[in-house]
Amino acid sequence: MSILTRYIFKTLSFGLIMAVLLLLAIDVLFNLIKELNDITNVYTLGDVFFYVMLTIPSKIYELFPVSVVVAVVVSLGALASGSELVVMLASGVSKLKITMITLFSVSIWLVLVVLMGEYVGPDGDQMAQQFRNEQISQGKATSAAQAIWLRDGEIIFRTNQMKKNSDNASYELIDVTVFELKDKKLMKVSEAKSAVFAEQQWTLSDIKVSDFNQGGVTTRHLDQQQWASRIEPEILNISTTRPKYLSIRDIKKFQQFNAQTGSLQSSYQIAQWSKMAFPLLVLTTALCGIMVLFGQIRSGGFAQRLVVGIVIGVVVYLVNKTLLNVGEVYHVNPFVVTVLPALLLSLFLLLILSGKLRI
Repeated sequence: MSILTRYIFKTLSFGLIMAVLLLLAIDVLFNLIKELNDITNVYTLGDVFFYVMLTIPSKIYELFPVSVVVAVVVSLGALASGSELVVMLASGVSKLKITMITLFSVSIWLVLVVLMGEYVGPDGDQMAQQFRNEQISQGKATSAAQAIWLRDGEIIFRTNQMKKNSDNASYELIDVTVFELKDKKLMKVSEAKSAVFAEQQWTLSDIKVSDFNQGGVTTRHLDQQQWASRIEPEILNISTTRPKYLSIRDIKKFQQFNAQTGSLQSSYQIAQWSKMAFPLLVLTTALCGIMVLFGQIRSGGFAQRLVVGIVIGVVVYLVNKTLLNVGEVYHVNPFVVTVLPALLLSLFLLLILSGKLRI
């Protein structure tokens, strides 16, 4: 690593850490304000802080593209204000080389953030959501609007609440309903007060079974029944988590589970492609910052650079989210809304920085 590369990496890293902390502090503050409305005698202020802290890794991942563009504009802009970039250019270092060094520096941090977004953030989000639900419900069933619905072939499964037992080896469901179909006709409905998952199977308790046949409906009561199903707690956790907060590994597991009932839903496909295209999005936002940097290399103070960086980052962030939502609603090919826009923009910016295209 050359002296120039180390110097730019050190400068950019400091700016990136500051940008992450700044944006994270703002996001955490808004999340705390939002959660304060739900505080009760069981969901206390301490619980709110714990819930928000669990979501921090995923927030760092989600805000990283904005953090990168802010870091590029602010930290390298400081070099421009001190005429250091002018000296680099005057000594024969091209804009393209400075761009490549900047992208290399960003890529080092990007590897760590991608690993966090795949292995730490999703688990933290699921833990946070489960903790919040348990604290708010305090053992009581949640409303029907918050119920968990899941289909496995000709089985439709519904429950009001899932919680992990104190032994950390089993899960318990409250108010479970299992609808069994045959050729799209309802054949049986089993309503259980509770169900416990242990040793790879469900045990349903206090069950009311309704059988539908040509003669009408017959009902019977069972104290307990074993139920073998592919619907496991891990699948339930995945199904209740918003796709954008899932890891690629979880999305693939849900895809395998869903293989018998049809193709993966559009929202999960978009989330999977978005995860894979995340490095390209980050590098594209860095290129946007570099373009602004070279466009006003000697002008602007710290405050102006900070505002410009935040505005660029927020615009790119909102455009990306808008494209993802449009793709999810209108079932657009995931490649078109995740990879293609960032790829075209990055190629356009690289052509300008290399001098092959003038505007």
